[in-house]
Amino acid sequence: MFDETEVTIISAANEEFVPHLATLFLSLLQTKKRDTILNFYVIDDHIALVSKEKLNRMINEYDATISYLQIDTVEFDDMVESDRIPTTAYFRIAIPNFLKSTDIKRAIYLDCDIIALQPIEDIWAVDLGDKLLAAVEDAGFHQRLDAMEIDAKSNTYFNSGVMIIDIDKWRAEKISEQVLAFASKNQEELKFHDQDALNAILHDRWLILHPKWNAQAYILLDEKEHPTKIGKMEYDEARSDPALVHYSGHVKPWCKESTHPYRENYLTLREQTPFPIE
Repeated sequence: MFDETEVTIISAANEEFVPHLATLFLSLLQTKKRDTILNFYVIDDHIALVSKEKLNRMINEYDATISYLQIDTVEFDDMVESDRIPTTAYFRIAIPNFLKSTDIKRAIYLDCDIIALQPIEDIWAVDLGDKLLAAVEDAGFHQRLDAMEIDAKSNTYFNSGVMIIDIDKWRAEKISEQVLAFASKNQEELKFHDQDALNAILHDRWLILHPKWNAQAYILLDEKEHPTKIGKMEYDEARSDPALVHYSGHVKPWCKESTHPYRENYLTLREQTPFPIE
């Protein structure tokens, strides 16, 4: 069993995204419960030493630790990427392989373009049952499983920006290897790259979380309507009380043209990090 008082958070970043990573981490630290220890792991895609030193100083002011995972990126070199989705995004596929400690039984993966408004512990101990991960349905309703001709019981497709991962089950079933193999063989079919590949392998094997735990831009900007009555109700709840705000989409809160309703939350947090906007 995993320790409920220590939460393992993992994210991936390159030097360009360090300010957003710092903003995410600070939001988690400011909203966590008093007795909780957050253990951060950063998949390090050439982050500068000076940036790491700044991050370390910030983390050390709280009950938290930070570690950097050095990885061999060769296995990701042939993956399809785009302006929006760099190679770094594929690193989440192999998270359980990067975490070498056998003491780590589960981890929460978070994209860098997220901030926490509520304690992350509230989903840390969710019962996964026989599932390999918990996630939130993607708000785009892209029907990707049908498009990729995946034979699944449910067409529900998750957003990979927030994932609670059962590390032991993932390793035992060699999920990383399966997902990477699928991505390599089906590059022309991957509209949403790593997310498509993860869904292609893990369909029907993930637990659906309330959308407040990955309140995507489609939801908060009220740009998509959920097709079910319960879904519409949950979207209303997510808009009024989001726990994790995910600035998904092209226009980020650090962009001047952003009209995101939680843009000021990001900007206020960012100014408190060692990486304020110049």
